This record gives sequence, C-alpha cells and structure tokens, in this order.
Amino acid sequence: MITTIRLTDQLYLFQDAADCFANLVIGEKKALLYDTTCGMDDLKSAVEAVTSLPLLVLASHGHFDHVGGSHQFETVYLSKKDRNILDSYDEALLNQWIREMNPENDRMISFGCDGWKHIKDLDFDMVDLGNLHGDIVSIPGHSEGSVGVYIREWKLLLSGDAFTPIMCLIFPNHGNKETQLCTLEMINCLDFSYFLTSHSKKMYPKSLIQRMIDCIYHSEGKRHHAYQYPKPPYSKGYFYLDSLEDEPVGLIVEEMEK
Repeated sequence: MITTIRLTDQLYLFQDAADCFANLVIGEKKALLYDTTCGMDDLKSAVEAVTSLPLLVLASHGHFDHVGGSHQFETVYLSKKDRNILDSYDEALLNQWIREMNPENDRMISFGCDGWKHIKDLDFDMVDLGNLHGDIVSIPGHSEGSVGVYIREWKLLLSGDAFTPIMCLIFPNHGNKETQLCTLEMINCLDFSYFLTSHSKKMYPKSLIQRMIDCIYHSEGKRHHAYQYPKPPYSKGYFYLDSLEDEPVGLIVEEMEK
C-alpha cells in the first residue's frame, strides 16, 4: 500500500511497503514524478488521486527499487548510462526480490522487462512545469547514470540515492570514492537549501553535503567493517562510519576501495 505524504500543496512523497519513496512536484501545467518505487504497490493511482495534470516520469537511476514501478506508466525516462542495469533484470528475479522485501505480497507482477520498451533514454536537460522549472543534473557515484532535479524556484534538489547520508558504492554500475567526491564537491557549489533522497521523508539541509565530503576524506586509512546489505540485491562491502551528530554519515565501498 502506498502512503501519501503531503509536504506542501505542490510537493508530495509516496512511500511504498519497502520504504522506497517517489517525489511528486506539481506545477501549473505539468507534474513531475521522480522515481517509481519498487512496483509492488499501486503508485499510479496514488499519484492520480493527487493531480490530474499531464505527468512526466523520471527515474533517478536504474536500480530496481526506483524503476520497478515504471511498468505502471506509459513512458519513464532514465539516463542511458544506467541502461546496462536493466539488462541484468528479468521478471522472475524482480518478483523474487519483491516477495523477499514484502513476504505478504504473493502476487506476480508483470514488469514488462522485455527490452524495457516503456523506459526511454533521458534526452533533455530541463523540465518546464509552468511556474516551476527543474534542471537535470548528472550526479554519478551511487550509479554512473544517477541524475538529480534542481527545482530552481524552491532551491530544492531531488537526489535519489546519490546523496543518502550513508553513501552506498556497492550496487550495480556504481562509481568509486573519487567519483562520489567529485560529485559532492560539484553539487556543493549549487545554490540550493535542501535536498530529498528516495529512502527518507526527511528534507535534508545542504550543510549535510559538506559532512559527506569530509567523510570521504576522513575514510582514508581508517578501519572499515565488513557489511552486507540486508535487502535485495544483497551486495557486500565495507562500512566506514564517520560521524553521528543529528544524522549519521558514513560510506560503504567494495573491498578494493577500503
């Protein structure tokens, strides 16, 4: 079941049963849906209950918990740099993962994985919603094709998994620490005040980006602990916890990078 969270009249979050979030930005003429969650719940109906405006759907990156719900929409845009991730998925695998993430779900879902024809290459760099405008920003690290959307009028950045405070560089098509650091330093120069991720309902302050930058620098030569992600795709790596404060900040990398 989808939980609908209203942040403002024009900004909504949709949370699925696996705690994956989609962001909805509503303009005067169009609405932007950023991410589609896992696909185990009826995201489309939840969105339509909030707005009847023409909908542009964009996936932050190609990991299944962000494109799984894409089959509910006619067209979803994804960076072609993450297209290779889709090639590793099939319906049997995705349904297995859905059952493991939500054992109460016993129905088979048709994800339309045959070429993922409904997922188109992202070939534009700006979104015009009428009174709101979003700039598409390349933010590689968590995956090579991760993209964010900077809502100029709100000084808000939609970031998917690229800027989760516990940075994960162990999932398919991930980058290394150097890539993540370059992305963080680039985004830290952008004039925004808050950012949203796709696994939390929190509105994070921009100041958290500097702590994430510091974390990568501090991680050099420090002890990393063996780690396994507890949900599909069960990737393994090594975890470094840098600081707690009001929000824990850390880094998970593959063995070769620790």
